[in-house]
Amino acid sequence: MSTPSVPPAPHVLVADAPEAVDVFRRALTAPFELVPVENLDAAKAALQAGPALVVCGCHFDEGHMYDLLRHMKAAPALAGTPFMAIRSLEGELDDALYESVKIAVRALGGNAFVDLLRWQRKYGPAGAGHRLTQLVASLAALPHGDSANPMHSRT
Repeated sequence: MSTPSVPPAPHVLVADAPEAVDVFRRALTAPFELVPVENLDAAKAALQAGPALVVCGCHFDEGHMYDLLRHMKAAPALAGTPFMAIRSLEGELDDALYESVKIAVRALGGNAFVDLLRWQRKYGPAGAGHRLTQLVASLAALPHGDSANPMHSRT
């Protein structure tokens, strides 16, 4: 009798500072193959591997989060790759800033924005980690040919 094979963990490109990548990794409750990059050029190069999902921090490479998202949506081969913006360092955003980032990410074609510190306050660390893991898994499972995926808005 053969043992069932375990599917490989989804390949997730994480564009952020090393300390933010560590916070993201620790918050996840399931394994993902995380590929961290610290700058826009490295992110563009890593996109060639075809990640299942791109997670990008709000302060990525001195504010290049939106540049990375625009680059992805302008390239036909990348336009369908899901994109999730995240904020995991420096305190949670106030309500107005939170909404403005969420709206901007959606307007540029992104799929989700997570203020992890807000989620941790609202749901507790374990609940936030569970929600984050579910969101990452669902975005990574989206078909890459569908660039018009609805943005997940879990607040």
